[in-house]
Amino acid sequence: MESIGQRIRNLREMKNMTQTELSQSLGMKTYTTVSKWESDDNFPKGRDLKKLSELFGVSSDYLLGLNTNKNVTSIETIYNQLEKPRQTKVYNFAERQLEEQNRKVVPLFGTTAANPTELSYGDINMEDTIEINVPKKAECALVVKGDSMEPEYQNGDIVFYKSQPAVENGEMAIVEIDGDGVTLKKVYYNYDDDKVVLRSLNGKYEDRELEPERVRILGKVVK
Repeated sequence: MESIGQRIRNLREMKNMTQTELSQSLGMKTYTTVSKWESDDNFPKGRDLKKLSELFGVSSDYLLGLNTNKNVTSIETIYNQLEKPRQTKVYNFAERQLEEQNRKVVPLFGTTAANPTELSYGDINMEDTIEINVPKKAECALVVKGDSMEPEYQNGDIVFYKSQPAVENGEMAIVEIDGDGVTLKKVYYNYDDDKVVLRSLNGKYEDRELEPERVRILGKVVK
């Protein structure tokens, strides 16, 4: 099996470099260190090992004899050899790829009313989905209908939620009323009067108080 020194010498010769030229590329004043590496009297460590990997386009594992494939080159090694404008292009492309990989798809369940006296529940079609800017914890989505949750949610906005049967006092939720439809509201609990309070964000609408048995929490709104 090749030693570290033999690998360095072979890689140097493949690039038609002398020991002096390699030393200069590594920022060294003389070829002495490179000569000692190639004769296995010493071996590169840390920063020098990284520089050699980048210069020869191989992994550190290959130089150390941990990987027999000299063509294995890390993405970081390739990136570091690129000029700045090309690094920017590679970074932007990789970032877009990561976004696509992590893109989440959730079902779009029709509409949810955002008016105190109106309810809606669009036709549930599992083939209707949304995948743009989906929050990490989101499981479902609805289209907001009405203006009672303005300014946070406008008519036509998408609201995402996580399915759960209860929310904390003051949290925003998708709420089913009397089994007839759903609405988007902030939920409060009036324990003294045993009421569930559904509150709009738009100040022109008053709170709606309902008996607990008339209200079913479908999920908590997430962003």
